[in-house]
Amino acid sequence: MNIDLHSHFFPLEALQNPGKYESHAPKLVLENNRLSVTSQIGMRTGLGAGAYDPAARIKALDEMSIDIQAISPSPILLFYWEEPDVAAHFSHRQNEAIQTVVRKFPDRFVGFGSVPLQSIPDAVAIAEEAKSIGLKGLEIGNAVGEKPLDDPSFEPFFTAAQKLDLLLFVHPLEGGLDRGDPLAPILGNVLQFTYRTTMMIERMIVRGMFERFPNLRLCLSHGGGLLPFNIWRLDHSYGLRPELKRTVPRKPSEYLKRFYFDTIVHSVAALQYLTNVVGADRVVMGTDYPMAMGDFEPVKKLTEINLTRSERELILGQNALQALGL
Repeated sequence: MNIDLHSHFFPLEALQNPGKYESHAPKLVLENNRLSVTSQIGMRTGLGAGAYDPAARIKALDEMSIDIQAISPSPILLFYWEEPDVAAHFSHRQNEAIQTVVRKFPDRFVGFGSVPLQSIPDAVAIAEEAKSIGLKGLEIGNAVGEKPLDDPSFEPFFTAAQKLDLLLFVHPLEGGLDRGDPLAPILGNVLQFTYRTTMMIERMIVRGMFERFPNLRLCLSHGGGLLPFNIWRLDHSYGLRPELKRTVPRKPSEYLKRFYFDTIVHSVAALQYLTNVVGADRVVMGTDYPMAMGDFEPVKKLTEINLTRSERELILGQNALQALGL
């Protein structure tokens, strides 16, 4: 069974009919079956029907040899920049809409929701609601504004996520670059995304968060960003700094086994390296469908790297089943 844990779905009904928060809704344009979505932090343009139509998406899954796909909100629709009541409203609506798709096609989809992390009480309440309606995980960004997720104020949320046994799918947010810079649209996705994931996880490691939350489960998008390559530099720093050893009782690289890493690294060589470093038991398939920066041939790439048959089966789907608790 081939399972994709990284994709994004745009539930049009939830976004087109936002009720009293219409002025805060993203701008949607649907012309000739092509969708464009614009929020305060980013935009997605020219998306085909698979972005919003489950039937069209299933056809794409068949073409990619994907049996089951986890569908998540787009990171430009996490609403961390809004007031808490607005963000909670849109989280609730998107979560319900995603799970409606799952209920209609239970053999093809599982759902990841979102929570308003700018309000921890609301985030915990909506996480509990997400669990109760059947969602298997939550997509979270790398920070809320300027506040990193290792800030102590987020610990009640991580306590709840651990107790609820929800997989946290980590996807970096965009924004913050000079929009007048012609390179920003290119390097924002290529470098900013991977850097932000790396900074988030390395901060959480050196803060000792994975000691305090031993059962917290995270799946890192885009192959974990730069983490599998930079972790050795962090190990070296750890050896030089006694203050780190007082908080973190083991080398940072030993925490790699605590995370899942998707396969979206755009290179067979990089995928081989990722698998060698973190182990085949920590890698899961991802496509980032329907984004142009996605990888729509993950199954093919897994046939091109050096794996045993059992290792390949882990990455194709067995690891994802474990991550999802299925």
